[in-house]
Amino acid sequence: MQIFFGTYFYHLDEKSRLILPQKMRDIIGSRCYVTKGFDNCLCLYPEETFIELSEKNARLNELVPEERTYKRTFFASSMDYEFDKVGRITLSKDHLSRAHITKDVVVVGNYDHVEIWDKDIYSQVSANDDASFEANAQAIAQKEDKNV
Repeated sequence: MQIFFGTYFYHLDEKSRLILPQKMRDIIGSRCYVTKGFDNCLCLYPEETFIELSEKNARLNELVPEERTYKRTFFASSMDYEFDKVGRITLSKDHLSRAHITKDVVVVGNYDHVEIWDKDIYSQVSANDDASFEANAQAIAQKEDKNV
């Protein structure tokens, strides 16, 4: 498995097209899947990863309200995209609206997927993430120590 990492800044063009870095496109291939992410971002997955996640989500229990709601939102907000010859995808109006994306976009690698953010929202989330980075690392380390 190849890993997505790094932070890249882009602008949507007038047709809401977004280009991704070549090294990310090389991992993704010609088709990708985008769904609602957490903290107001979009999550872009290569086909194989999206299928694995879909199969996992399909097993959620419809009788448990939280699982039913998550499953519905995941599948309702998912779309497939094909890259054009230049390496762009045209984000849907629904996806742009869900992530509050207007023009300036931040593309972030996150291990097995890519996050797509509105620049202003990402700046706020990133500042909070940076501020809590050390405390989170310590909390994770303590939790791991207890599980050993």
